[in-house]
Amino acid sequence: MSKTELDALRQEIAQLRDELRELRNERIAETTECAITKSPEQTPAPPISRRHALRTAGVVAAGAIAGGIATVATAGPAAAAPGSFSGDPVALHADAQTGIGVVATSVSGTAISANTSAANAVAIDVLNNNYYGISSNGTIGVVGQAVAGGSIGVMGTAVSTVAGTGGSFSGPNGVSISGELVTAQLLPTVAGPPPSLNNTYTQGALIVDNAGALWYCVASGAPGIWRQLSSASSAGSFHPVTPGRVYDSRCAQPSPGALSYGGIRLLSVAAQRDLTTGAVTNANFVPSDATAVFANVSVVNTVNSGYLTINPGGVTTISAATITWGTSNQTQSNGVSLTLDNARQITVLAGGPGATDFVIDIFGYWL
Repeated sequence: MSKTELDALRQEIAQLRDELRELRNERIAETTECAITKSPEQTPAPPISRRHALRTAGVVAAGAIAGGIATVATAGPAAAAPGSFSGDPVALHADAQTGIGVVATSVSGTAISANTSAANAVAIDVLNNNYYGISSNGTIGVVGQAVAGGSIGVMGTAVSTVAGTGGSFSGPNGVSISGELVTAQLLPTVAGPPPSLNNTYTQGALIVDNAGALWYCVASGAPGIWRQLSSASSAGSFHPVTPGRVYDSRCAQPSPGALSYGGIRLLSVAAQRDLTTGAVTNANFVPSDATAVFANVSVVNTVNSGYLTINPGGVTTISAATITWGTSNQTQSNGVSLTLDNARQITVLAGGPGATDFVIDIFGYWL
């Protein structure tokens, strides 16, 4: 509805009010005259009460609502007197079908003020099945104040458990949060770690799982790629563990034998293994969502000189040495971080001219 149409509508409502006022005054005058000249058999018609007049005005307002705009509330130097609505259980119901339900503007005051004293009730209830429930623009779009202990200033709820957003904020600063006791509170979900769930997540999601660990989604997907930022037992995403052996080339399992110049060996570091036989003792010593491990790599029974390069699984390019040796029959160790592929594998490459057995022990991992 254009401004011209709104102005015309306001003028029509004002004219109707004036006509109602004139009708009321005429009826009162007629009632007074009848009271002076009436006979005993005559009974005067009751005067129109103020409540009846207001009810009639309400009908007029309802007709204006049906005309295309639910309610127009303005406050400013040239505006009409502010309106006030009261009722039980609903003070004002606005249904514009295809337009805007309520338009409220203010030059210096509050555009909309709504209060309710009922427990567990909301002051403003907005429903829009196709777009935003509330659209707010201004220096500060929405202000929510918690006036009592345990109360909530602003709450947005996505009714669907499959998809939806309780609240959406955008701008140079999407949302600004401050609190005297807590800056921001993320509540734990009822589910486990998001990497273990068959849900679809979007990059940028933050989740606190049911154990209180904080997770960040670095790539969208089902379930996407996650990094654990903290938990009760870890600093950031690093999880120290009691040291365990995951590979020894001198054992019968899983891939025995020294590695010679030019050799390449693809190994899994997922399982902890027996020190003597190499048999699996803990199949998920390094969890499936680990991205890297902190390890001690040792070379034993060396022949001549050489080096080992350890890359993520499947990467065969040699760009650095993980550990080196200079002569035969040496035993040397190096503490390093090793990046894993998605299957918790590494690739070990031997540079020459020598050969060596090697051992890998794990001290912790990153998620």
